Amino acid sequence: MKDFHINRYSSGPVYLKVGVVVIVLLLLSNLLLIYLFVKERSNNKNLIGLVDRAGKDFNQIHESLKQKDMQKAFRYLTEAQKQVVAMLPPAPVPAEKAVTETKEQPPAQPTQTKAAVTTVASTPVSPQDAPYTFVFADTGEYLLICEKDTKILYIFRFSDGRFSLVKQYPCVIGANNHGKMREGDFATPEGVYFFLRFTPGKSLAENYGYGAFVLNYPNFLDRKERKDGGGIWLHGHSAGKVLGADVPDTKGCIVVSNDALREMSGYLKANGTPIAIVNKLQFTKLESQKESAKELRNFINSWRLSWESINTKKYLSFYSPTFVNSEGMSYNAFKHHKEKTNKSKKFIRVKVDNLAILMPPEYGGNVAVARFQQRYASNNFKSDSKKIFYLKKGQAGWQIIGESSY
Repeated sequence: MKDFHINRYSSGPVYLKVGVVVIVLLLLSNLLLIYLFVKERSNNKNLIGLVDRAGKDFNQIHESLKQKDMQKAFRYLTEAQKQVVAMLPPAPVPAEKAVTETKEQPPAQPTQTKAAVTTVASTPVSPQDAPYTFVFADTGEYLLICEKDTKILYIFRFSDGRFSLVKQYPCVIGANNHGKMREGDFATPEGVYFFLRFTPGKSLAENYGYGAFVLNYPNFLDRKERKDGGGIWLHGHSAGKVLGADVPDTKGCIVVSNDALREMSGYLKANGTPIAIVNKLQFTKLESQKESAKELRNFINSWRLSWESINTKKYLSFYSPTFVNSEGMSYNAFKHHKEKTNKSKKFIRVKVDNLAILMPPEYGGNVAVARFQQRYASNNFKSDSKKIFYLKKGQAGWQIIGESSY
């Protein structure tokens, strides 16, 4: 779903009708909230101002729908929702809890699957903090996090066992500020992705600016959740345009200034660099991140050793019964293939390089994504491939539920 196409409605009248219905329902619910709170707090000047601005946004949505401009409609809907949220009274804090929180508390012990996570809108101040999504990477590797709420793109570097913030850039995202579900919904996806390649601007339309990093959306987890669409890129914009003013939002891509993209392209890998897209940037304790890294690296190493042992039963125990490989092969088909192939093996050697491990925050620490380069050699076959494993933790521990290439 590339941005700034001339034809804005290639997704067809079905999606347009669905979008109109959704927006109308949201407007009705928002208007009801406004009515209730204005009735109770009609003398509050600030509230009246918020109502006025929300009303103007609703009028803009109405005009956008008449013009069949869904991108503008989503943009004004997002602004109207912000005004409605501002009208809501703060949630009451129980007195007992408020008093308790003022007391100095001992630090909680980290857990493996659901670490103590702090949601923040800025960079960590403590050297003992670690970005929750990042678990492990190669020394010197750069990783990205796009925080949708603040529209900031953060770049971290892994060195000396920790992730340090290197740069942050303003960005713009999809007009529909929700997680992507369908082609044409003007939303930026949320999850863990990897760059597939970089395309220079001279090979693209003028509105992509300096160029574009192509993301692997939809990934295995997206397809499993029946999300579709495509063409999600990190790219620049037309020369002479101002980010945020002339380019207020996108159809789903992430856009940064051409200068920022030029700078990033100097040290990011065009193939394999991880980028996490989240609503809120979250942090966990460094000790917890290191424990997760140790656990997951041990899993990958045990998987590798079991393959080298040519113990097919043990090797297959690392895979979930729901596993699907990069070629669409089910677990049973994969099992049959491995049992047949391993009969001809006298030895197997597997080397894992360039390992990076991330945890999508929406799965509560029970799903991990591992990227690596696999070098395989046996008595009758050699291969060198780039893989992505999708892991899930259950009662039996971690298992591989899917794989893909990059």
